[in-house]
Amino acid sequence: MAHNLKLNSDNDIIIGRGTSRVAGLDFTIQLVKNRLLTVLGEWKADSTLGLPWFSDIMIKAPDLSLVEGLLLSCIKNTPHVLDVISINLQLDKDNRVLNVSFEALSDWGLFESNVPFGGS
Repeated sequence: MAHNLKLNSDNDIIIGRGTSRVAGLDFTIQLVKNRLLTVLGEWKADSTLGLPWFSDIMIKAPDLSLVEGLLLSCIKNTPHVLDVISINLQLDKDNRVLNVSFEALSDWGLFESNVPFGGS
């Protein structure tokens, strides 16, 4: 079974007494969130990893069909994700936040998640 270190609500590794592992469905949910929040070129070991958040997504007039396609591809290509059932994008232009809500099918069943990007 796939597993990794559990991250806190700020998406940081928990060090010390709170350190624990995450597996199964929780691992898949955490992995999807990490992949969605990774900026293209952010990781020096693999500059092809990530999404073009600053060049194609969080721009003045984004092409929402392109954005949805990029996000769908990212979710679907995540290990243990079998299919994306639905996806909803809500762009809050005033606060510069894109909320990505989706339902997906994984090796461990259905799950829903909401991943906000942007803001302060």
